[in-house]
Amino acid sequence: MGVIFILYCSVLSAKPENHIIAAQRDILLPYQAQIQNRFDTYSPLVSHILKRLEDYALPQQFVLIPMLESSFNAEAISHANAAGLWQLIPATATRFGLIVSDTTDQRFDEFASTEAALKYLSFLYRKFEGNQTLTLAAYNAGEGRVQRAINRSKDANYLSLRLPSETRTYIARYYALNNLIDVSSLKHLHFQPFSLFIGTPQRTTQPLVDFSSLPPLISL
Repeated sequence: MGVIFILYCSVLSAKPENHIIAAQRDILLPYQAQIQNRFDTYSPLVSHILKRLEDYALPQQFVLIPMLESSFNAEAISHANAAGLWQLIPATATRFGLIVSDTTDQRFDEFASTEAALKYLSFLYRKFEGNQTLTLAAYNAGEGRVQRAINRSKDANYLSLRLPSETRTYIARYYALNNLIDVSSLKHLHFQPFSLFIGTPQRTTQPLVDFSSLPPLISL
């Protein structure tokens, strides 16, 4: 029974090898101050996301996802028509309650899109039995693709799965970012009203954490 439990836990905690995470950390390390500044700049939104993650009983580390997806630019649009803070595609957005039409696109609404994204993440987290890595893989590559990879491998261990290289990079950067940013320090005791933000960001096809020489955290 003890051996089975250990194997089960190892599957749940499986993530990229340490040297792969370290390589991504080395890419991001020169920009640690700028990345931290993004979290500080958007601290009211970060606090809101952390609170909702707690409400959904999701890992607090998922607050890093908007950094990977859009660098907290709620107006970001990808070539694949993913949009907003969480880079939701239209089908996923509407599936989890957002309006996406010619006249209204709630993917650009910070609060509405966060709610939809967390509903999706909660669904994935339950589907993959609390496996954070598989949840991230499914968020990036699609739940169907990840499930098919598990079925082919007959193994739910992330390291055994055949997944797109973009997804593997995405996951490695997530864990690298988690090594650089102290998520526990992001939760402020006093939530600041979101209305304190001044100005509206312009739509862009690049994550804001580009900093000229830094490769985008993901390719939009």
